[in-house]
Amino acid sequence: MDSLSHIVIGAAIGEVFLGKKIGRWGMLLGAIAKSAPDFDLFVTGLTDPRAYMCDHRAHTHSLFIETLYAIPIAWLLMKLFKQKVSFKRMLGFLLACLWGHSLLDWCTNFGTQLLLPFTNENYSLNTLAIVDLLFTLPMFILVVIAVFYRKNETRRYKLSRAALIYCFAYLGLTFINKVQANGLVEESIAKNNIPATHYMTNPTMLNNVLWYAVGSNDSTVFIGEFSLLHKQNPMTWHSYPRNQYLMQQCKSKKDVEILRWFSDPYTIAQSNGDTLNMYAVKFGRTNMQESELQKTFVFHYKLYQKNGIETMGMLQANEKNMNMKESFNDLWERICGRRY
Repeated sequence: MDSLSHIVIGAAIGEVFLGKKIGRWGMLLGAIAKSAPDFDLFVTGLTDPRAYMCDHRAHTHSLFIETLYAIPIAWLLMKLFKQKVSFKRMLGFLLACLWGHSLLDWCTNFGTQLLLPFTNENYSLNTLAIVDLLFTLPMFILVVIAVFYRKNETRRYKLSRAALIYCFAYLGLTFINKVQANGLVEESIAKNNIPATHYMTNPTMLNNVLWYAVGSNDSTVFIGEFSLLHKQNPMTWHSYPRNQYLMQQCKSKKDVEILRWFSDPYTIAQSNGDTLNMYAVKFGRTNMQESELQKTFVFHYKLYQKNGIETMGMLQANEKNMNMKESFNDLWERICGRRY
């Protein structure tokens, strides 16, 4: 989930748990505590795709490990605020922030290693886009208004509580949308005789109305988008060969396995000279106006050997390879059912 959402929700949790005891310090502590699991980015960075895949949303996002480091931090904070807040309440506040962070990330499609060190499986519910404006902006507005109430703690508390109520209500709506999306996709797969042995659904960026579906079998990946506001519109499926033999032939065995752990069964391989391009199709199409592999899945990983060492690069969407304004217009048109 994006950092702003974690900060805003954390501030609201801090006010509800601690505001009456320590004032606006509660909101500040909540914003920091809710963001703390993402401090792993100081180690993984954003430019090393291997570290980002394997170590981001890993140990700092484990529910078990979060509990371990929440206990001493709760004791220190209790001492810092001279026991205005009990240890039990401070621990409850920290777990609400830390577990809340991991469980919110669980709703997205990146994958979160919730049960480390017992298993490194990536868990994802695929109900919420990593950035969703309708989810974040109302909570942001409520919390910002709450910050300006210096003396009236009751109004600050009520606004923060309203932000949390909205959070849970919206998340509940995403699960309802998920059920609808799965039903529409299963119907379309059957109607179009799509030979998929697996499928997943996920909302597109910035919203929870336009969804995409990815199906796969051993040889092919299928993908299409649909708007929940216009269920009568037929899904247009695009198919791409997975080229798994290229993954088997690639010299970068370790990196191929990492990517398959991260994205299978929704991976596509394409040879580009001595480089193997691998597409994690679970993230959907970057450019929905195109159908050619390299143009529609702009974001992909690049595996190659450099001085005998396995090297992994990453190509992302930017202003050079994407028309961002046209992409936003296209997204809106598809939400409204005017393109599909």
